[in-house]
This record gives sequence, structure tokens and C-alpha cells, in this order.
Amino acid sequence: MRLPTLLETIFLWLLCGLPLLVPAQMPSQQAYQPPPLSVEFLPQGGFYQDSLTVELLCPGAIIYYTTDGAQPNESNSRRYSRPFKITATTVVRAMSVLAGERSNVFSTTYFINEPPTSFPVVSLSITPSLLFDPLQGLFMRGTNAVDSLWHLPGANFWSRRELTANMEIFEANGQLVWRNLVGFRLFGGMSRLFPQKSMAIVARKRYGDSRIRYPIFGKNGLKKFKYLVLRNSGSDFGRTHFRDALMTDLVKKWDLDVQDYRPAHVYINGKYWGIYNLREKINRFYVAGHYPVDKDSIDLIEHRLTRRYGRTDHYRRLLDFMEKNSLADPANFAYVSSQMEVNNFMDLQIAQIYFDNQDAGGNIKFWRPQTPNGRWRWILYDTDWGFGLSDPRAYRNNSLAFHTEPNGPNWPNPPWSTFILRKLLENKDFERRFVNRFCDYLNDDLDSTAVLARIEKFYQRLLPEMPRHLERWRLKGAEWQNDVALLKTFAAERPAYLRRFLMQQFHTGGVRQLSLGIAKGGKVVLNEAIDFRDTFSGKYFEKIPIRLQAVPDLGYRFVRWEGSGVSSESPVLFLELVQPDWHIRAVFEKFEHPLAGKIVINEISCNNKQSGDWVELYNNSKERVNLEHWILADRKNEFRFPAYTLPPKGYVVVCEDSAKFLRSYPKVQSLINGLSFGLDKRQETIQLFSPETSSVDSVGYRLPPMDSVFTLNLLLPGLDNGDPGNWELTSGMGSPDAANAYYLASRIQVRRSLFMQIGGALGVLVLGLLLLWMRRKGYF
Repeated sequence: MRLPTLLETIFLWLLCGLPLLVPAQMPSQQAYQPPPLSVEFLPQGGFYQDSLTVELLCPGAIIYYTTDGAQPNESNSRRYSRPFKITATTVVRAMSVLAGERSNVFSTTYFINEPPTSFPVVSLSITPSLLFDPLQGLFMRGTNAVDSLWHLPGANFWSRRELTANMEIFEANGQLVWRNLVGFRLFGGMSRLFPQKSMAIVARKRYGDSRIRYPIFGKNGLKKFKYLVLRNSGSDFGRTHFRDALMTDLVKKWDLDVQDYRPAHVYINGKYWGIYNLREKINRFYVAGHYPVDKDSIDLIEHRLTRRYGRTDHYRRLLDFMEKNSLADPANFAYVSSQMEVNNFMDLQIAQIYFDNQDAGGNIKFWRPQTPNGRWRWILYDTDWGFGLSDPRAYRNNSLAFHTEPNGPNWPNPPWSTFILRKLLENKDFERRFVNRFCDYLNDDLDSTAVLARIEKFYQRLLPEMPRHLERWRLKGAEWQNDVALLKTFAAERPAYLRRFLMQQFHTGGVRQLSLGIAKGGKVVLNEAIDFRDTFSGKYFEKIPIRLQAVPDLGYRFVRWEGSGVSSESPVLFLELVQPDWHIRAVFEKFEHPLAGKIVINEISCNNKQSGDWVELYNNSKERVNLEHWILADRKNEFRFPAYTLPPKGYVVVCEDSAKFLRSYPKVQSLINGLSFGLDKRQETIQLFSPETSSVDSVGYRLPPMDSVFTLNLLLPGLDNGDPGNWELTSGMGSPDAANAYYLASRIQVRRSLFMQIGGALGVLVLGLLLLWMRRKGYF
């Protein structure tokens, strides 16, 4: 057919909005590349009820294969000639050779008549002699073990050798979700002496992929991993098999870095190897996965001063300052708080004290970003020696005294391991916060009822799966049941003893019962660790004042406190609990702030390594608004605005560090420095309050794990912030101090639509005039 001429096309486009017709580009011609050699398995690996026949395919090629996990080659592997039968769980590994070219090794596992499970299944295949050769096998004692010493130094299983293995991960429904070659090492300390040994898995480019790209811990975990650990439950092997996982689960909501967990059945070369605890590995890749920091730009230290990455200078200077200065001085304490995350350290100590972890002084790791304002954070891990591992009556142990002992032995609590907590406790305000925070947790996550429920959850999850594991390692089911019962005894008895230890050490006075209620329209934050919306009941101490803060919901405001002789209209209330029982109620009322919906949280950046966290506000009103004494807050922290006037239709960005922020956004002018808290990159609630404690705006988000930089953008300033559908997750640096991309696009679209309507009307008018002229000229 005839294509329109250029003039005709332009005329049609002006009249009707038709697209310009342009010749399509011809695809580029590339030289033919034959596909690489491979081996096809028929049927594919997976779970089967009965024996089956396996066929290997690679047309024209010679195929070599093994069924014992060994890597196939041309010299000592079977040459494939016809389909073969498999009657038990087997790993098949194969390679092909064609015209002198050798393929990679391909591996798959056939699970035959294995019991159903609710756990994922991990299959490892590795040349058997590398693990089980009596002289050189990694799982063996070898010839160099010193038998006269109980920990067998020199044994093969103390080696740091990295072997190559094939790893397959199957979900509980039988679906293969990941397969590749990986690096394989033994992992752990004294737990290497157990027959079931822990293993570390590492993904490297030379094995095929630099990451294990599957969210093995579910939708709330990371999406990819450099390292994973298959853990034998450490010192808890042969006991509960979930002790460490339980303890990290109890504190996962705290200000602590903990490892994710998932139990899995593991097979090595087709042989069942028991239940392992899938865990994240603590290293710089772990830190970079959970925080917006570069793995190459952190300091990571373990034990006392063992450098794992980066430098130790900053930490040495901090210790030196603490050694030479009293932290009773608020200025000195403030300096220390600028160098380390005090709440994080406090939570670590409370957890270890509650657990009565006898090896807490030997398992210490902490890190900081290598930035001018980077502060040290501590990581909780390897807690197996807690919860009464070595003593069925450990719930009576005064581990508060243990963790503040100034003259302990070299192990388990040498003086250097208790130094920081002892120094922080020189400060009376820290002491008050420490005691109250301990009480908060004993009333909440560490309450006996709550802990017993967690133990029961772990127990029920493992109960149908444990018989195979116990049989594999010749363990007794009755002993497993007894060890779980000891956990429950610890949980039931521990809180009462800890309150007694707190009373003795800090002279707190007697225990007081506190009952709190809330009228509809807000929540109460108790001290620093607890917030609630309904009722609360807990135990605190007579001489340790508590802090209550009323936080109204959007559309409400705080009115007053009432009950137990308390009458106050201040949203923040400090109470000394003199009388034995306290009953207090927070009262809110409906109130629509005149600026609600006009001063809005418009953009949020919570994972930008270069700029730090920031929040953008937008004034959608026609008046100037003075933000002085306004409050921007998350669940536990608040930032008070300095004097600042936000113009109509204007933006302002609140950032952590203006110097750092401006290096990323040099053109931003409307900026408020000093945001005193960071934003969680996964889940957070941000609220904006006026000076009279009325809620003006509130935004909550829950995000999937993401590695790339992104911002959260409100689509249009007038939309409801509380509706997640009105927000957009945008990759890149965002648009601080400027309109969001969607808002700009919307305005452009409106203008484009208007112009098209005008153009259409003009086109109709021109066409009408043209037809009228042609009629008058007699063309028709």
C-alpha cells in the first residue's frame, strides 16, 4: 500500500493526533553462536513416591555421570549408554563432551519416597572423599589431631579449606527454587566436635553466581545472600535444637541486629543429614544487606579488638575516652552517645542478662559506618550457652552481677567484657533508663506468658519433623522433650529473679503495679520500649520514675491524664510510683487540625547511603506556616523543629546531616539539619505534630527488602497519606525540595490533554473551513 507523504502525515497528525509513520529499524545482524553444551535430565529432579528411570540427553555428545555426589570426568566416571533406574534418594551429576569441548557439570537430586515435610530441603553434592576420606576428609579427624587434648587441635575439621559443592534448595511443596555451585566450609567453634557439623555456604562469581538469589527467609527477609550458614544449633546440638533461634526471636523487635532463621532438612550426596538451622552469616555482607551502608566502608570488630574489616582506631579512641572520663558528667555521656548507639548496646546487655548467656563475653561483634557521624552498633549472635544450657536451675543466676563484675576471670566475663556497661551505669539517667527498659521488656516480650507461647510455637513446629533427625544422630526423643521442658521452666521463673537482682543492685525500692488505659483516639508510649492502644499492666519500681507520652492519632488531640491522683494536660508525664498500685488513663478527643491535609509528608528517603535519611514536607496551603516547635516522630524518637517558616506551595527537607545531604543534592536550598533519628528501611511510622500535640499528618510504610536506592513519593499533595495506594516507590535519588515525578507527570498530562483538546477543536474548525471553501469553488 502507499504510505502517506511527510506533508500528508503531518496534516493528519495535526487534525487527528495520528502517530507519525516512520520506517522500522532493521535488527542488527550477529554471527550465529551455537548454544553451550548441556545435559538434560528426564524426568527432572524432585520428589517422587516410587523408583524411576532416568534418561540423560545431549544429542551427539558423550555423557559421563556419577550417582554418589562425585564430580564426573572422563577418567573415573560411568559413560552413559542407556537409561538407568533409581530406587532411593540419589544425586545425579553429569557432564558432556562433544568434539573436544567439555560442558559444565550439571547436578540434580531425586528424592524417592521421602516423608512429607513443612520445612525446606537443601541438597548438597560434593566429591565424597573431600569429606569422608580418613586421611584428608574435612569431616574427619585425620592424622594430625592431638588426641591428648579434648578439643582435638590439628583435626581436619578445624581446617578453613573451602571446597566446591552443588547446592539445591527446594521449598516444602517440592519446588526447586535455587541451584548452583557454591563454596563449602565448616563453620563454628567447639560445635565442630559434634557428629553433625555446621557448614558455611558462600556464593562466588567463579562458581556461577555471586549471590544466592532467593528469599529463603520469606517475604520479610533479604532477597539475596552472599553467605548462608547451615547450623547444627551450636552447643545446643543434641538438646532442644532451637535454643539460639528462640532467643533471637524473642528480641527481634528490639534495637538489635539479629540473624534470620528457618529450619531445613539437609541431604549430603543423597544421604539424610538431619535438621539444620538456616541462618544468616554475620559479616560485612550481612551489615550491608540490612543497612544502607557499603560493605567496603564499615569497621567491623569482634571479641575484644579483633579486626574483621576496616580499622579499630575509632573504637580504641572511644575506650580511651571512657577510661579517662567519668560518664556521670552529662557532657561526657553525650559524647559517648555520639560515638556508639547506646540504646542498641543497652538492649544487647538486657538480652544477655535475661538469657544468662554464659558465653556472652566470648561472642561479641560490633560495627560502624566509616562516616564522620558513624556510631558503633552491636550484633546479637551465638547465644546457645543461655537459657540454662549447662544448668537446669540457671534461672536463679544473678547475671546482672555477672555482666557488671569488674574483676572477672579471663573467661567467661573478663573485665574488658563488662567495662562499657559499668562505665555507662556511672550516669544516673542511663541507670534509670536501663532499669525501666529492663522492666518494659519483662512486662512485654520477656513476660513469662509471652516467652512460653514462643517456646510452644517452636516446639510445635519441630515436633512432627524431629523423629527423623533424632534417629539420624542416635538421639532420644524423651531427652529432647525434657530439654524443651527446661526451657519452659526457665521462662516461667526468670522474671521474678531478675526483678530481685535489679532491686538489690540499684536500690530501686519495692515493686509497684501499674495499670494503664486509653480512650479512643491515640496511643501511649511507656518509657522507650513499649507503646499500646488499649490497656497495659506491668510491674515497675518505687524509686525509678517512669515516663508516659500520649500520642494522638490523626484527627484527634490529647486532652488529659486522669486516675490515681493524677491530673495533667501535658502529653508527657513523669511519675514516681510511691503508692503500691496505679491506675491511669489517657484521654483523647476528636480534633481536626486546621492544617491537616495542608502540611503533608510528601517524600521519604530511608536507604540512601550517600545522603542519609530525610523527610520532605510540602505546604499545600495558601499561607505561610511557622514550624517552630513542631515535632516529627517515629515510634520511639522525636525531632523538634527549629524556627522555620514554610511558604505557600513550598517544600522543606529535614535531614540527618546537611553536609552529607548536600553532597548528594547540591541544589537543594530549603533544608533543616539535625534529624535526630534514622528511618527504618523496611517498616516505619512517621508522624507530624503541631506544638499543641495535635496530629497533623501520619505516614506508615512496610517495604520489601531492596538493595537499590529509592524514595517513597506521595502521588499528589492532596491525597490521603494514610492510604498506601497513594504512594509510589520510585528508584533513584528522588526529588527533594521539588515536585514528585508523578505530580509533574500529572500536570504535564493535564496540559497535554488541554492542548490536544484545543488542537482538535482547531483541526475541526480548519477542516470545516476547508470543506466550505471547496464547496464554494465547486469541487463538489
